[in-house]
Amino acid sequence: MNGSKTLTKALLKWYFDSGVEFNLSKIKKREVKQNILSSATIEVSNESDTVELKKPNSFLENCNSLESLHQAVLNFSGCALKRTAKNTVFSDGNPNSKIMLLGESPGEEEDKEGVPFLGEAGLLLDKMLNAIGQNRKNTYLSNIIFWRPPGNRKPTEEEVSICMPFVQKHIELVKPKILVLVGAIAAKAIYGIETGITQVRGNWKTIKLDSGLEVNSIAIFHPAFLLKQPARKKEAWEDLKKIKIAIDKNT
Repeated sequence: MNGSKTLTKALLKWYFDSGVEFNLSKIKKREVKQNILSSATIEVSNESDTVELKKPNSFLENCNSLESLHQAVLNFSGCALKRTAKNTVFSDGNPNSKIMLLGESPGEEEDKEGVPFLGEAGLLLDKMLNAIGQNRKNTYLSNIIFWRPPGNRKPTEEEVSICMPFVQKHIELVKPKILVLVGAIAAKAIYGIETGITQVRGNWKTIKLDSGLEVNSIAIFHPAFLLKQPARKKEAWEDLKKIKIAIDKNT
């Protein structure tokens, strides 16, 4: 009961902070309780829910720590984006966390500070994390792309492909229990699909790495998208509830 009340309060705060107009009087208390406490299924039910990632490039095999991987990214000169970016944006948060967030690519603020998920979208992400009892001290954050694309354009398929060996090694070293793919680019890169984010969000998939590591993953809307489409925050909250339940099961 206490957990239900806590999540209900978090739901109200989430809607209030996000500016979503929502009339709770139209929802029966029984329905609210059932939705909040419903279980999120993480187990794979069929092959389409399993994604196998290819083995990282051989030059990364000696990267046995996050520090060595970070240095490898800093030393890497094979991506043209690095020549126009101010900083390499590697990660933020707690590398010992059970939950890892993978975003798309750094924006202007992230490029200036060298930290992922800043600016207005970063503030919204912080609110999303706070709504389920998470923050940057107990969550690990990174991106698919480590350098800002000029003009904040979307990264090309080639740029994503260049960075993917580092991303796969990153996941392997962090060993998260839950991998949250924030936005369409991250979901497409990890799942190897062309489907839009609206079709894949909120569904659990198992990521299998060549090392044998298996990670439960879920895709969610990027906060930058939610700022442009505030009506979709109701769906985002449903996804957050699934993540919250999964976190509770793994702690």
